[in-house]
Amino acid sequence: MKKLVVSLFFRSIGAKLALFVLLLIAVITAASAFLVTDILDRFLVAEMVKRGQSIALSATTPAGFSILSGDRLALDNLAAKIKESQQDILYLAIVDTEGKILAHNDLSKAGQTYAPVSGTLLEQSPIGTVRRVVRDEVAGYEFSSGVHFAGRHVGQVFLGIDAANLEASRGSARRQIAWVSVAALLGGVVGAILLSRLVTGPIQRLATGVNRIKQGDYRVTLVPRSRDELGELTRRFNEMAGVIQGQKERLQKYAENLESSYSDTVRILAAAIDARDQYTYGHSSRVAGLSLLLGEKMGLSSEELKELEMACFLHDVGKIRIPDEVLNKQGALDEQEAKLIRCHPSYGAEILGLADSLHRYIPAVLQHHEFYDGSGYPAGLKGSQIHLHAQIVALADSFDAMISSRPYRSGRSRDAAVREILKCRGTQFSPELTDLFIKILPEFDAGRRPSFMGDGL
Repeated sequence: MKKLVVSLFFRSIGAKLALFVLLLIAVITAASAFLVTDILDRFLVAEMVKRGQSIALSATTPAGFSILSGDRLALDNLAAKIKESQQDILYLAIVDTEGKILAHNDLSKAGQTYAPVSGTLLEQSPIGTVRRVVRDEVAGYEFSSGVHFAGRHVGQVFLGIDAANLEASRGSARRQIAWVSVAALLGGVVGAILLSRLVTGPIQRLATGVNRIKQGDYRVTLVPRSRDELGELTRRFNEMAGVIQGQKERLQKYAENLESSYSDTVRILAAAIDARDQYTYGHSSRVAGLSLLLGEKMGLSSEELKELEMACFLHDVGKIRIPDEVLNKQGALDEQEAKLIRCHPSYGAEILGLADSLHRYIPAVLQHHEFYDGSGYPAGLKGSQIHLHAQIVALADSFDAMISSRPYRSGRSRDAAVREILKCRGTQFSPELTDLFIKILPEFDAGRRPSFMGDGL
């Protein structure tokens, strides 16, 4: 689950942009804080060194005069006064050239040998040295300056300054820098979020528009909210959507015209076939009407009904290959002629096989004379082996053929045709389809036709 959340997070441009900006701000803030802290540390140390050197140097001149004059009281007074002048001064010692303490703010150490303490050398110059030392378990900075008077080196001044004040100043400065850094980082977070929204907002709107186009809504229009590249991209998207919508409408109109032309061509072909026999003119149209009402009763989809309609108009296309003298013979057909007539489903399938777009109608054309019990032609199929459309066309074709007149016989009455259909229930026709077909006949007689069916020919 955690990996999924991380994966989804990094798929977002806004998240990536916000993360990049945050990392950039964090790096810049951290680097800035480090540099400022280092500069401030150096500045505080430098200021402390300047102050310590200044105090030490200020003590060398009066100390030199007092040493040469042997005025020990003046030396003690000098050490005490300097110690009292600054709270962070730990000690001040004035020693002679042999290292003996001549004066000290702690009078008990007068006359003792001054013991140097090794430490970290911070600065060494002609005016003295500065070291960071630990004396009497207290960390501090020790300044030493030579005492020169009348061209002679007469002693040394040692000044100790407590490091605690400097560290306190450092700590306070670092805390302030840390707070400023945190504030900058928080500001960066807000800025990164606002920036990501500013950048990704138009992109998300574009993505939404693309999804709407993908779903078929080509009338989508996005409102440009800026004059930058993203605003220009939004305007180009609107232009693209308009072009796609126009192309879609043209293609849809073209497809509708093409489908209409296709249907009209099939109807014309069916009319031409029916016209070869003046007694059966309009047969295919009537078969289509009956079949479509039955298909609607069965709950077929609109696409299935359209396919069924075309199959009805094409079901006798194979009769093109039947000679007129056989097709329009006045009397009963002999055995050879009947055999030729029974070939028209196969002829029709061969003709439809010449065009890929007509292959879907082949089963209905080829099988519409198959019988439910398997005694039909041309393949002797039975039951569910027979295509559903072929079973529907068979019922409508047989009914219309029975009620149509021929030169050698008169057409049967509607009731007689219904009785014949029921007689063939379960042998020539599917029992279930037969029952439904009988139910839709009153609707057909009343002139009801499927709403999408053409006017017929």
